[in-house]
Amino acid sequence: DQVTDQQIQDAAKTTEALIGDVLVNRTSYREHAKDYQAIDGALGALEMRAANYQNNEAEIKLIQDLRAAMRNLRRIHKEIGPFRQAEAEGVRSLFRSLIHHELSKKRSASLNKTTQ
Repeated sequence: DQVTDQQIQDAAKTTEALIGDVLVNRTSYREHAKDYQAIDGALGALEMRAANYQNNEAEIKLIQDLRAAMRNLRRIHKEIGPFRQAEAEGVRSLFRSLIHHELSKKRSASLNKTTQ
């Protein structure tokens, strides 16, 4: 639905801004601690929302995997320092998968409407 799409886009934008800043400017964890919290909260809300719909196991799994990847990236940033591009690629890939999944659901829903 449109609310879920917007929440995913917002979380992706916040995440991409964080990743870009760390990769380009080598910013510290402290500068982004609140961003990590906001992203985790947004993903948690998405997970709860996804759980309200039937046959949504694939989306829930993607969100859970994304939250785990973000926790790992956060831990690297906090304990080791600014991460490298390769370390952020898993998070980016999971966001792309989640966005693609939502687009597929939207396409499928519109096809179902035209065939009824």
